[in-house]
Amino acid sequence: MFSNNYKMSKIIKATSLLLTLIIILPNLATIQSPEFSEDIVINPDTKVWDVLTSLGKVNINSIDKGRNSDASKGRQLVRRGVTVDFKGKKTHPTSHKLTCIACHTTEPEHTLPSTTDPQKRLEYADSLNIPFLPGTPFYGMVNRFAFFNNDYQELFANKNKLAIQAGHHDIRKAIQACNMVYGKGRILYAWEIESILSYLWSLELKIGDLQMPDSLVAVVQEAVNKKVNNIEAIEIIESFYPAVYPATLVTPLAVEKRKKTSPVINNFNNGMRVYKHSCLHCHANNKYTNLHLDSSEKSFELLKKHFDDGSLHTMYDAIRYSPGSKGNKTNPPHYTAERMSDQQIQDLRFFISKMAQMGNDAILYYKNY
Repeated sequence: MFSNNYKMSKIIKATSLLLTLIIILPNLATIQSPEFSEDIVINPDTKVWDVLTSLGKVNINSIDKGRNSDASKGRQLVRRGVTVDFKGKKTHPTSHKLTCIACHTTEPEHTLPSTTDPQKRLEYADSLNIPFLPGTPFYGMVNRFAFFNNDYQELFANKNKLAIQAGHHDIRKAIQACNMVYGKGRILYAWEIESILSYLWSLELKIGDLQMPDSLVAVVQEAVNKKVNNIEAIEIIESFYPAVYPATLVTPLAVEKRKKTSPVINNFNNGMRVYKHSCLHCHANNKYTNLHLDSSEKSFELLKKHFDDGSLHTMYDAIRYSPGSKGNKTNPPHYTAERMSDQQIQDLRFFISKMAQMGNDAILYYKNY
């Protein structure tokens, strides 16, 4: 009897200890986890991801430390399309057509990262003389969790559509798909993708980029310090930048609508901004294309001639249709509605028409419009 009671007592104690450990261990793990134990004092240079992970958000774009990578090699691949591998051998070009910076800027598109309005972004690009491009900026790319959004999943027409879909929530597959579909390039090696990703991490958002009011920074700081209201704090941070960029694929304006331009409804100077920061970015000096464009009347006359004829030089089809499709046989990257508006395209048409008609006199004539 004594032996049985003793055994029962042991079982009860062991069970009690087990239950205690089940309750306590998760809390100990939370307290001892590096993500939560390190005190973060939020300032303008604090990285957004450092704050988010301290609040418990999972970083799905983190670097794989088990793979070879080098941010400097990644930067060279992004900007030049070539680098040297880890054996010192020069790589083949990622593409014989386009590099990443043909379509993506590496600087912010606006002083406020949450700004996606194409007109505000165009005016900002003009103020700093930076390109106005079809791809979303690389600055802050690692702070996003989806890459081919909305219509890319349903309406995108391309033989590599499956690659686009695979890259929707996977940044590595997105890099691969972008190089193949838009760059018309080769398959990238794993170390090249990881190096590009390492470079993108040098362009991650900082708290100062978001321009959050001090009162909201204080709310987030309290959540970090006290480990309370984490979800609310995460939502506050993510409201100040686009974790997902909207993407609406639209067809070109109907010919009868696109022909309706006038000084009343169109802005010559706005069209000039589009031409300078979009068209010439790729076409000046054949930088990324075989079609050379400049500021001569010959270029404007060529574009005007093909406005509405459905030829390979029709800017409407090149701007709106998916690369490689029936309407875009020459494969230039296209602009979604969010990346360039129909109004901006019509302003571009108005600018080109007047430059073809009046030459440089048009710039003086419409200077103050």
